[in-house]
Amino acid sequence: MKKLVTIGIIVVFFVISGQSQNQANIWYFNHENGINFNSGHPVYLDNCPTWRTYSTSICDTNGNLLFVTDGETIWNKNLQIMANGDGLNGDDVNTQPAVICPNPANSNQYYVFTVGSGHKLTGLQYSIVDMSDEVGVVTQKNIQISEGNNARFKITAVKKKNNTDYWIITRLVKPLGIEEWASFSLTAEGVNPIPVISWARYTDYNAGPVKISHDKKKLISVQRLENTNMFGSFDVCDLNVETGEITHKFLIKEYSGCLACFGITGMELSPDSKLLYIAFDEYSILPPPQNYSFIYQYNLQEEDSLAFLNSRREVDIINNARDLQLAPDGKIYCSTSSLDANNNRYLGIINDVWKQGFLADFEINGFDLGIQSDYTTLPSFPSELLYRFVWQGGPCAKTPIAFRHRFIPEPDSIVWDFADGSTSIDFNPTHVFQSGGNYEVHAHVVYPDGRIEETSREVEVLAAPEPLLGNDT
Repeated sequence: MKKLVTIGIIVVFFVISGQSQNQANIWYFNHENGINFNSGHPVYLDNCPTWRTYSTSICDTNGNLLFVTDGETIWNKNLQIMANGDGLNGDDVNTQPAVICPNPANSNQYYVFTVGSGHKLTGLQYSIVDMSDEVGVVTQKNIQISEGNNARFKITAVKKKNNTDYWIITRLVKPLGIEEWASFSLTAEGVNPIPVISWARYTDYNAGPVKISHDKKKLISVQRLENTNMFGSFDVCDLNVETGEITHKFLIKEYSGCLACFGITGMELSPDSKLLYIAFDEYSILPPPQNYSFIYQYNLQEEDSLAFLNSRREVDIINNARDLQLAPDGKIYCSTSSLDANNNRYLGIINDVWKQGFLADFEINGFDLGIQSDYTTLPSFPSELLYRFVWQGGPCAKTPIAFRHRFIPEPDSIVWDFADGSTSIDFNPTHVFQSGGNYEVHAHVVYPDGRIEETSREVEVLAAPEPLLGNDT
């Protein structure tokens, strides 16, 4: 049974599901740029450490920066190199140079997983950061995972169904044209060195990001030539978050008449897991200044490759699209390439990410970074750090489920629709589903400035167990 539910904003205080609140609120990225989202609006930070290209970071649940890394160096909350935090074996040219995961066995520790590239064959490694003293220290560094020796370019993480352990997912590029997905299990016992292996489609070009939809059912992988935007295509895959298995569904290559054309610069998914955004660069076809970029949108609910391709909608046509990243304010931010007419001063913003095509409202000069020296990039984060709302309880029918919103700034109102005929205007409601099924809970959010946000997530509810009545007497 599948039902649509409208969920409003929730502020319920529980432990497991609330752990990731505000943890992606501080961004630092190349050419000394930073953004603070703690107020619910982007505020520019001018104190970024200098690095070349890509990064990721982690905050505490109050939005205070803990540390940031580009896969080669770890900086602490004071933006100083952390003790033993230099000399990591990642590659900051990767769009995903590292992924940060809390240690399931120790709330003061974090794993920093790094991955190699085409010219830096370090494979999958991890380092451990201990935050017991608040400024942090790297206690273990560059621990090689032997079965990940062939890992290249891509790395992400997703919580397992138990909402405690993680899958660390990367792509293996082996000799003789063999490519595989590898899902490594991270639990309280540590990293299992034997991964779950899934077949991956072979390609001559492997650079580009991998991301997982917020419902944990889809994995999208971009393929492009290293250090360029040429030869762009992307894979649409199914993910089984219980087993870690990944199933390839189909490949999408726009403008197949030219293999080198329509390189992919950025990729992101909407928080309701329904829409995929891809930024394409057409500079391979038309030289400057005629060249331009597309931001396309696809319907992730289409299961057939032709229907998926035909679902494409233009969000905007510009001359400078690069990276795409969802932010804590529920909008998707877009960095710019070196061909930008405004010298990379602005980040673009897709304001209404749940709407189709031009209705998504792309704002080309959405956020002012000030004078820039070159192209801009954006950091990357696991999707779970950017859920619009979370819940705990159940999982059976007739058992309370508490919802907690993550909308910032604090909304004026939220209307929740639970897709079972029930609604709520509580900010953080508790709801009881009377029967098992998959319910798409939808939230209609109104912010103090009048802005409206619509989002949803699917809640799986198990059938209530039958009572044991015993034998008749």
